[in-house]
Amino acid sequence: MEGYRSGSSSPAAADLLYRRHHQATLRYALTCCRDPHDAEDLASEAFFRTFQAVRAGGGPRGPWRPYLLTVVRHTAMEWSAGERRVLLTADFEPWRQHASTADPQQHLVAREDRRLLIRSFRGLPERWRTVLWLTLVEEEPPHRVAMVLGISPSGVTSLAFRAREGLRESYLRAHLESARDDRCRHYSGQIGASVRRGGVRGRALGRHLAECAFCSHAYRELLGLNAAMRTAPRTAAPAGARG
Repeated sequence: MEGYRSGSSSPAAADLLYRRHHQATLRYALTCCRDPHDAEDLASEAFFRTFQAVRAGGGPRGPWRPYLLTVVRHTAMEWSAGERRVLLTADFEPWRQHASTADPQQHLVAREDRRLLIRSFRGLPERWRTVLWLTLVEEEPPHRVAMVLGISPSGVTSLAFRAREGLRESYLRAHLESARDDRCRHYSGQIGASVRRGGVRGRALGRHLAECAFCSHAYRELLGLNAAMRTAPRTAAPAGARG
């Protein structure tokens, strides 16, 4: 990838990335377009645009697959409204009404004050990163995520649960490693327990959070992450299943 960023060609690296991510990218494209030929073109275009962005100094800063899948989605919407008139699937059509046009990684890298969370996400296994991105950021329904990952919808639910727990634990470890003093390290475990209980906390932890901006920030980050975890199953459910 660095070869592309510096402007030099790296066919071997490009081929490796293509072989590693093409199947999942194509599966996702097939959930967007009604015509398999359009899906093939869409997957190829996603790779072309991503490699082009990397060579220009942009593109993914971390995991490639979530970036590629988001490029697929944005390109599908662009093509459906342009001269190509690509026909979108019934599941995908509603995205055109409220889709974001920002960079694919805006949810993870737009705020520099979330470095710990970003680092925690990037440290997860690729499969966990992909399911988290699709369920929490893209809010894809389980049956569409299942097609991308090649597993059953129930398998998606189980995988997403493990991935969310893994992200939370990873974030807590990152916070602990970055703790400024022994008191912060002492309260790190209590912060995690408090968040799991929905924000219930003891007096000592409350006093520490009131005095320590570092731990207070981590606490707010985890509360936000926990809220996303709780709401994800509902927002990711198929439209017909929502109340």
